[in-house]
Amino acid sequence: MKCDMKTSTQLEKDLYAIDNTLLVRAGETINKKLLNKIAGLAGKIRYVPIKETRLEKDLIKSFNDTRYVNILYPPEINLKVINYINHIKIPEKIMFELEHMKEISPYTYHHIMIIAILAGKISFDHSIRYKYSPDKAILLSLFHDIGKSRIPLSILDKRTPVTQEERRILTTHPLIGYVLLHYYFGKDHKKYDFSSFQHHERLDGSGYPLGIKKANKYSQLIGVVDTLDALISERPYRSTPYSLRAAIDLLLEEADKGRFNKSLVRTLIIYSRRETPGTKIIIGQRGRDSAPADNSYGKTATS
Repeated sequence: MKCDMKTSTQLEKDLYAIDNTLLVRAGETINKKLLNKIAGLAGKIRYVPIKETRLEKDLIKSFNDTRYVNILYPPEINLKVINYINHIKIPEKIMFELEHMKEISPYTYHHIMIIAILAGKISFDHSIRYKYSPDKAILLSLFHDIGKSRIPLSILDKRTPVTQEERRILTTHPLIGYVLLHYYFGKDHKKYDFSSFQHHERLDGSGYPLGIKKANKYSQLIGVVDTLDALISERPYRSTPYSLRAAIDLLLEEADKGRFNKSLVRTLIIYSRRETPGTKIIIGQRGRDSAPADNSYGKTATS
């Protein structure tokens, strides 16, 4: 783990796992030595199937989200995604984490469900630059925002732009998730923890927490669909969401700036045009739809 992070390597509050195991003390520097120690605390990991759980039901229910009626199409692909879901097993303690998230922040929980099925759906597309495994795309998406469960609700639910200090706290959630996944996966953490740690990195180095230019391919996938859902969702700080067209325009602009994988954004465009599948994509006439008037997405309060 590098030391030149854009966010602090220390947390202001003690960090506990869902089973109340103390992982990091407030002010303690999070480094490789500490992370290895945390991974060693886990002992034998108990994996449980998603099939026939409330998590499975919530994932399947998310296919009915009307905002994604075009993208989550055709039904045959959705059934394939569900089949992969039914074969996934996760650490039992992460199942408890997701149940806790559903209780304290239903919006964030639903967001995680949506990202998981979107990532699973897109992973079936063979035109993307990288080849993705649907089960891994779904699995990693389920963990990407696990750190938000430790961010104060006064920040997550704030109806006005966050202050600089609040934004700093908010941007610690990838690091928190990174630490939690070291504990929940133990010695297997290297296969999974980047899903939390890198999903806010951008290919031009403008992301966080490390500001790296080459994020893992699954983190790139999660980052694109994560941004899309953030834009077209109602949020406490924005009563009117972006339209799908305006959101994709913004993603295209970000891809042109070298921040997102353009092939992933193009795939979203293809899926959003289910009435004309297979047609050649011509990207042009930007700005057909504008951002909501009350938008404060990505903005920081000046006072």
